[in-house]
Amino acid sequence: MKSMHIGAATRRAILAAALAAAGVGLVTTLPASAQTYPEPGKRFAVIVAGSAGSGTDINARFVAAALEKEFPGTSFQVVNRPGAGIQVGVQALADAPKDGYTFGLISLPTAITLTLDASRKANFNKDSFAPIGNFSYDAGAIAVRTDSPYKTLGDLIAAAKAKPQERTIGVVGPRGREHLDVIAMEQASGAAFTPIFHNDSGLALNTLLGGNIDAVQGSVGDFVAQVKSGRVRILAVFDKQESAYAPGVPTAESQGFKIYSGTSRGFAFPAGVDPKMAARIGEALGKIANSPEYKAKFSEMGLDIRYMDAKQYDAYWSGEVARITELMSKIK
Repeated sequence: MKSMHIGAATRRAILAAALAAAGVGLVTTLPASAQTYPEPGKRFAVIVAGSAGSGTDINARFVAAALEKEFPGTSFQVVNRPGAGIQVGVQALADAPKDGYTFGLISLPTAITLTLDASRKANFNKDSFAPIGNFSYDAGAIAVRTDSPYKTLGDLIAAAKAKPQERTIGVVGPRGREHLDVIAMEQASGAAFTPIFHNDSGLALNTLLGGNIDAVQGSVGDFVAQVKSGRVRILAVFDKQESAYAPGVPTAESQGFKIYSGTSRGFAFPAGVDPKMAARIGEALGKIANSPEYKAKFSEMGLDIRYMDAKQYDAYWSGEVARITELMSKIK
């Protein structure tokens, strides 16, 4: 009679069947690597596609410090990988080890515009990542100087309709989120603007303050300091709700224009990481985002926590891909 070699997997199956027959369950909920995850003493790398001190960096460092408290004995080191906008850092995340100890911050819709712009030759897309969850959101907004004749978004749009392409709006771009916001405004209103491109939002704001353009498209956070100093007036917030950081400023929707945009900052692993590991970090991120203590600290920094779990974030990401694809198709 031939001898038979029984492998480890077969032995586990036989044992499980035997225990089941005896009324005893065999616990196999996590693979060995995930059962002890994260291992004490291990260091996480948190890739940030931006320089130290940038908005993405501030978000990542806040979350990294909080995660160290959630997982005593571990450390979360922010690794700044700026370059080519955010392309260098996002590519580094897509190419990162899939051992569960490297994840990063994703800024949407910027990461999406990179994949849709053929000239950028990005070697990643949404499928390159495993979403953990979204953490913060900075709603889009449009602002003018306080001495501007435009008191509402409707005023600015009416002027653009009366004299197509004569009203100028400073944006980051071309093909930046702010540029796409102007296209969305045109689609929602039938007006025609002339975008004036800048390398960053600060330069666009300086051009506005110098009286060289009619308005600036950005995010609420871009304008808070200038609003407080009395130099800038926000005409509308591009969100479904008013912003706590721009009290009294109406949404575009409330003024009759269904325009929704903003910058979301969430976290993701490279695709292929054990889902149980991703879920472990996601649970911790949710706990941090829903903590009154952390919410208060984040609010003091002028930042808005808007948490989405992995499933919600994945759906939001897919929706943004569809929205941005449509807007980019309008660029001539």
